[in-house]
Amino acid sequence: MFYLIGQIFIILLIATLLGLGLGWWSRGLMRDLRDDSLAELGTADPFGARARLEQCHRDNANLRRELQESQQQLEQRLHVAQQTQDSDALSELQGANSMIKALLEDLQERDDTIAILERELEQHRTN
Repeated sequence: MFYLIGQIFIILLIATLLGLGLGWWSRGLMRDLRDDSLAELGTADPFGARARLEQCHRDNANLRRELQESQQQLEQRLHVAQQTQDSDALSELQGANSMIKALLEDLQERDDTIAILERELEQHRTN
């Protein structure tokens, strides 16, 4: 019985050591491949700052377009409300005004994020 337990223990020990050795070896291979791929790219961007910056620029352009459309709609509705002096139109305009303020705040937040990401990207380029 002890003979069988000893054999199992030795086989498990060999399998464990073999697994650790193969894992260590494959980690080294993957690191070499990753280093080669980063060298091919030129500059390493570990935090994805470039992709986030591009996404922020796209979001910023979309927000500016939405803001411009909202302002045009607000001006049209204000003109109609002034002509008809409708209280429902005034409450609708107040809702549109709050929506425009929210868009402006979001736009300012995006501008701040873009500035931060541009600084981060510049730091990565200098390193």
